[in-house]
Amino acid sequence: MTIHINNITKRYSDEIILDDITLKINDGEHIGIVGENGCGKSTFLKILAGKEKCQQGQIITTKNTKIGYLEQNFREFKGSVHDYLMSSRNDILKMQNQMHCMEIEISDPDHLECLDDLLKRYGNLCERFEMAGGYDLLCKVDQMTQGLRIAYLIDHDYDTLSGGEKMRVNLAYLLIQDLDVLLLDEPTNHLDRAGIQWLEKYMSSLRKTMIIVSHDRFFLNHTVSKIYEIENGEIVMYPGNYDDYKKEKALRFERLKHDFEEQQKQILKLKNTIRRYRQWAYEGDNESFYRKAKQLEKKLSQIERLKNTEYANRKMNIALPACERSSKEVLSIKELCKRYGDKNLLDHIDLTIYWQDRIALCGDNGSGKSTLIRILMNQLQADEGSVKKGNHVDIGYLPQIIIFNDEKQRLLNSFCYEAAMSEEKARPYLRKFGFDGDDMAKRLEHLSGGERVRLKLAMIFVNHINFIIFDEPTNHLDFSSIEIVESILEEFKGTLLIVSHDRYLIKRLTKRKMILEKGKLIECQNAF
Repeated sequence: MTIHINNITKRYSDEIILDDITLKINDGEHIGIVGENGCGKSTFLKILAGKEKCQQGQIITTKNTKIGYLEQNFREFKGSVHDYLMSSRNDILKMQNQMHCMEIEISDPDHLECLDDLLKRYGNLCERFEMAGGYDLLCKVDQMTQGLRIAYLIDHDYDTLSGGEKMRVNLAYLLIQDLDVLLLDEPTNHLDRAGIQWLEKYMSSLRKTMIIVSHDRFFLNHTVSKIYEIENGEIVMYPGNYDDYKKEKALRFERLKHDFEEQQKQILKLKNTIRRYRQWAYEGDNESFYRKAKQLEKKLSQIERLKNTEYANRKMNIALPACERSSKEVLSIKELCKRYGDKNLLDHIDLTIYWQDRIALCGDNGSGKSTLIRILMNQLQADEGSVKKGNHVDIGYLPQIIIFNDEKQRLLNSFCYEAAMSEEKARPYLRKFGFDGDDMAKRLEHLSGGERVRLKLAMIFVNHINFIIFDEPTNHLDFSSIEIVESILEEFKGTLLIVSHDRYLIKRLTKRKMILEKGKLIECQNAF
């Protein structure tokens, strides 16, 4: 199986998303797609899946290639989750329903007279079911629902599920099918830690062709062997996983920068030579100097100019304001309990956070992480226990959703007001957080997710905060923005508590790892 992508171009109005792309995807390749938000990653998958057309070029696949696409919009279905997962083989689903009806008949005492005939027909139906692959399909359904942690949904009506539940069910539906190519757009969304770990192992062992768009760098490291980066309408291929891509991209940037600088020197040298020849020709009225100048001008015009590339993911050199040292014990949590009805969401939690601790708070969705953070921030009252803050502890909090007081204000004006700082001092300070002059003129309502996080961080650090609590700081950010946030956090000298599912960020920034599970807080050496 091979996919040939020949000279495809995709535009939205006047914006070019994919510009004359030519690629060849071979059988069994595991490819990760990365790039800034809005660069065309999901569009590329939709074109491969036949969900969108392009203005130019074509996609050629081997005959009878079966392609599956995990998308965000799901088809309607009336019936149980079990029936939905089996519906890829309606013939098998129909036989299973017939078998179930016959089992009811066989167990009915009123049918004793025709029991032998029923058993014979049931045996024949079971044999046909097995020959058609029914039992194999049932095993697959069980494997996927257990692995993706959705077995509890198997008897639920499909159309009553939440969006996140439907996403997981549809991922299972794709993996169950006998497909040649899997196109997966953010497959780890809505999966818990155990589900992601299972999916990593399962997908890394698959021999199928997989093309994955994901913001989970740890997941890409474990599932792909090639990275395609979409940037300015072009696709650049990097061999290896995400870590290999980062290293090779840095080297490629240095090569491109060197080539550009050398070409600029060559162009400047040619321009100076042309200017001298023209001056000599003018002063001496010498036609040969004119001819030489024209020859060099022609040579100059034929040079294919290299782009002055910028490496968006470079490490930022940030000098953060110094923070005051707090007491040795920053926060002491004793016997903390929080109940909702009969459920003990937090069950006698104990935790001591020390000065310059860097702690990751992990756990499945609904385990109580945000509830614990809200109690620490005095936004919620615990039912039992205590939270004691140490001396000289100044807490800064970065929530999942960042909303500013006046979204109509411009970035610079808002920061100056919050920080009580003049524009003259604010501009160089904001540049440390990646904001240029044009950014500072933006209205807050037009900021991207990454810009909101960086501005909030700038507001936190300007107040010399020495203990920071982050609640999912990198959700929905592209890699470039995440890299900037991580660079900022690496420079912070105070105490850090991060609630996050981002294992790559956790590995890079934290030293202690706590898992909240079934109401208990457990410290472990390796959270993943």
